[in-house]
Amino acid sequence: MPDKQHIQKIQPYQRLAAYYDNLMDYIDYDIWVDDIQDLVAPYKPENTWLDISCGTASMAIRLAQRGINMTAVDLSEHMIDIARDKASAAKLHIEFDVGNMVDYTSTKAFDVIINLHDGLNYLLESSDIELFLRNSFTLLKPGGILLFDVVTPLLCQTHFRGYREIFHDEHGGYERYTNYDPNSQLAESLFTLKTDSKDTVDVESHIQKAYEQSDVEKFCTASDFNWWKILDDETLEQPTEASERFIVMLRKTA
Repeated sequence: MPDKQHIQKIQPYQRLAAYYDNLMDYIDYDIWVDDIQDLVAPYKPENTWLDISCGTASMAIRLAQRGINMTAVDLSEHMIDIARDKASAAKLHIEFDVGNMVDYTSTKAFDVIINLHDGLNYLLESSDIELFLRNSFTLLKPGGILLFDVVTPLLCQTHFRGYREIFHDEHGGYERYTNYDPNSQLAESLFTLKTDSKDTVDVESHIQKAYEQSDVEKFCTASDFNWWKILDDETLEQPTEASERFIVMLRKTA
């Protein structure tokens, strides 16, 4: 982090939203969409889906292009502004809203809810995960499916202990430093962004918590859902000790 500069702490994705698609450019969203649709297909869900913690709507846009009636929600209004612009450019109708995954309400009931690309890892307390699962259960139709991913301690240990990244563009770019504490299972990413003043920088702190398979099993068992399974995100089979990310499916049986 720069020395002898005034640091302004700002909200997550207040400015980083503009760089989010660059930050996530390693993700093949088309493969993710294929996998998600393949996973839910055996249960023959209908067409009304919710992407909660949608980011800039890269998943929601691809699903809408495949004929899904999408609602997309994120806690950051800056992310939603970008998402709306992307959907408009693609000439797609997606219902956007600003909201929190733990207490979002809707007049709709949904056939599928997705929460992907580390959204759940932003919930640092088990009580918040319980609220998220309870709220999702309420938002789903009977037979509806909740599908989310979870980053594991192994992924954070492998990739995010002392991780640094620098990205520059005509607007200044950002510098990122991420460190992972295996004791707390917390990974903190500090994003430093230049401002119009050479003596001042903006800093966004993003904190996520990694979860073991046993943690996820406890959350699922304690939830209102009576059917669930946990998969390795690469193989879409049972997780192993080498799994760095889980895909979790829960179904609200009729």
